[in-house]
Order: sequence, then C-alpha cells, then structure tokens
Amino acid sequence: MAELHDFITKDVKKWYPELTKHIKLVLVEAGPGILGSFDKALSEYYLQKLKEKNIDVRLNTAVAGVDERYIEGEQITVARFADGTEINFGTMIWSAGLSPVKMISNSDFKLSRSRIVVDEYLRVPETKGRVYALGDCAASPDELPPTATVAEQQALYLADCFNKYYSAVDVTDEKNKDDEIPLPGNVTPYLMPFNALNFLNKVFCKAAPQFQYKNRGAMASMGFGGGVTDLKHTDLPSPKTTMSGKASYLVWSSTYLTKQLSLQNTILIPMYWFKAWMFGRDISRF
Repeated sequence: MAELHDFITKDVKKWYPELTKHIKLVLVEAGPGILGSFDKALSEYYLQKLKEKNIDVRLNTAVAGVDERYIEGEQITVARFADGTEINFGTMIWSAGLSPVKMISNSDFKLSRSRIVVDEYLRVPETKGRVYALGDCAASPDELPPTATVAEQQALYLADCFNKYYSAVDVTDEKNKDDEIPLPGNVTPYLMPFNALNFLNKVFCKAAPQFQYKNRGAMASMGFGGGVTDLKHTDLPSPKTTMSGKASYLVWSSTYLTKQLSLQNTILIPMYWFKAWMFGRDISRF
C-alpha cells in the first residue's frame, strides 16, 4: 500500500496532476490490526505511517461482496462490507486468502482447514510414503502458517530427502509396490536466508529426520526508504530486536536481492531502483 502511495504521489502526480485529486487509497482489514504476526509496537508504527500518508485504513472490516451496478448508464463497481457500509472503487488489489484449490478440496485425502493433513515428514498418511504435501495445501502437526518462508524450507527439506534417501528406492519396481518407503535419515534445517551462508546451517542447527521449521524473522516494506523488521523470535544468530525506517529498508532490499533466481535480475533490479529514485518510475505503455 505504501509503495502504491509513492507511485501516485510521486509519478502519477508528476505526469497527470489533474487526476491525483480523484484518487483515494483505502486499506480494508478484517482483523483488529495490520501485520498481526509482527511485534505490536511495529504494527502500530506501520499503521501510524499509513495514516500519515492519508491512507484510509479500515480495521475490523470484512469484505462481504463485490457488485457491478449501473447509474445513469454508467457501470460502477461497489465493495460491500460486513457492517453494511459500501464503497465505490475503480481498482481493487486483493491480498487476502483464497479458497482452496479444487484438486485439494475434492481429493480423498484427510483434510484439516481445507488443507491436506501431513505428518512430521510431510508425508500424507496411508500412502506408504509415496505422496507428500507442502506449502499452502499442507496441514502440518505444528500448524505452521501458510507463508512463503515455510513453503521454501519445506521444499528444501523434501529435496534433500529425495536426493539423499528416497532416491535409493525404485518405486517403479513391481516388487516394491506394496512396501512402505523407509523414513529419511538426518536432514539439516535451512536456517540461513542466503544461499551463500548455507554452510552455517550445520553450525547453528541440529539435523533430524523430521522437518524442522526455523524462524528467520519477518519484514515488511513501506515504500522507498522505509519498512519494519521483527527479529524478536528469530532462530538466526542475531540480536533479538526490531528495526524500522531506513535500517529496515536496507535489510529488506538486501534480502530481496538474495531471493532472485538469476544473476541477471540480481544486477538489473538495483539499477531499476536507482533509475526510479533518480528519474521516477517508467509508467509509459508500449
């Protein structure tokens, strides 16, 4: 939301100043606050910064539906809220949860909260170790949240299991079709957020056959030069603290770059950031 605010106030205002007076940003949150998983002080800080940007933040407000209506022959879109209020809008950005994938909800697997139940090895019960689930579609015993960092660590864990242990079993062999695939051996958790530091995982983590989730902290950007970082409950060997402002933005942007899959993007993205800072965002259409 803060990034969108920067785009409107810095770029749209520059090229289309007559339009900015018609633009209003509204953030709708069904819960009592934003960034609920963050430290309360950081959540309140982020909320205050949004209000300082004249962003209309509506807490404890759930979207009940979206309608198309016609007024004097002109089509408009209306968001209906659970409290009975409404608001007309031109563009909606939906970042809340989505309904389960039909392949999951229609499956014969045991479900919990519309997600496939798995054991501590991410195996689906009663499948002889031949079916696994991870990420948003998996309901693990420790009830991990459906976030990207959980899914990433689960994927890395399963990759090690297959490469080091499961690959030794030929599941296409007829004589193995009724056999239970043996449990994996020890697997080192992926604590470090940067691939270049993966060698430290064995230093700070104890390997085990079961999947082990490691808390790497939480970050949220607040547009260029701002953000919040919560490291109070992290498993990383770092101070258990919080950060906000420019320091947090530096941590967020550095981490963002390490998540790129190609060297090309790792080089180009800082160049785009610099270009946007120096000359503004490119909003032309080709």
